[in-house]
Amino acid sequence: MNKFSTLIAVTISAGILGGLSALPIAPNLALSKAFAQETEKKKRHPGKRLYQRSTCMACHGKGGIRSIQDYPNVAAQPEKYIYKQIKDILSGKRVGGIDSAGAMRTQPMVGALVTAEGEVRVTDEQIAQIANWLSLQPPAPPAVPDEDAEPVTPLSEAQLKEVKKLYKKNCRACHGKNALKPLKGYPVIAGQKKAYIVAQINDVKNKIRTNGKIKSMYPKVKKLTDEQIDLLASYLSSIDRTK
Repeated sequence: MNKFSTLIAVTISAGILGGLSALPIAPNLALSKAFAQETEKKKRHPGKRLYQRSTCMACHGKGGIRSIQDYPNVAAQPEKYIYKQIKDILSGKRVGGIDSAGAMRTQPMVGALVTAEGEVRVTDEQIAQIANWLSLQPPAPPAVPDEDAEPVTPLSEAQLKEVKKLYKKNCRACHGKNALKPLKGYPVIAGQKKAYIVAQINDVKNKIRTNGKIKSMYPKVKKLTDEQIDLLASYLSSIDRTK
C-alpha cells in the first residue's frame, strides 16, 4: 500500500470512529457517568460525616434506623421537621419524659452536643446538613418478630377495624392517610418504633412535650386510654414504608 492509499484508509477509519460518537451509546455512557458521580456525591455527603462524628449514630442507629431503646428511627423524615426538632431539643424548647434508665429522653442529645457552658457544638449549617442527609436515607422496615428487640404482634381483624377508626378520628387530619403523608411541619409516623410512639403520645398527653405543633394534639390524646395508645402504636409501627 502506497502513502496515498494509507492516508485514505486512515481518513476513512477516523470518519467511522468519529461517527460512532453520534450513536445512542454515547448518551448512555454519559448517563452512567452522571449516575456514578451522583452516587459518589451521596457517599461523601457532609451530613453523613457529621451524623457519625456527632455521636447521633450511638442512639439513632446507622443510617438513622434501628435505634436503641425508645429513641426514634429518624431516616426519611421530612428535612425541615428534622432540623426544627434538633434545634428545639438543643435549645431546650423540646423536652421528653423519663426513659427506662431514669433519664430524660432528650438529655443524651443535649449532653453530646451542648457544652456545660451552654454552647452548642454544631452550627445551624451543620444541623441543616445532617437533616438533609437523614431525609434522603431509606426508611426503616417494620420490626420482625423474633429478630428485633421490639417485635410487632399482628393485630386481629377486630383490632384493625377499631384502630383504623381511632386513627381516622384522632390522627389522620394532620398525619395523613395511612400516616404516610403528613401536613407540613408534622412527622411521618408510619413505620416508627412502637415504644417511641407510645412514649411521645404519653408525653403529649401529660403536656411534657410542648414545642412546635404539639398543642394541636392535646384535645385529641387527652382521653386516650393506655390500651388505645398501645393499639395505635402497634398499628402505626406495623405499616411498611419501604413498599
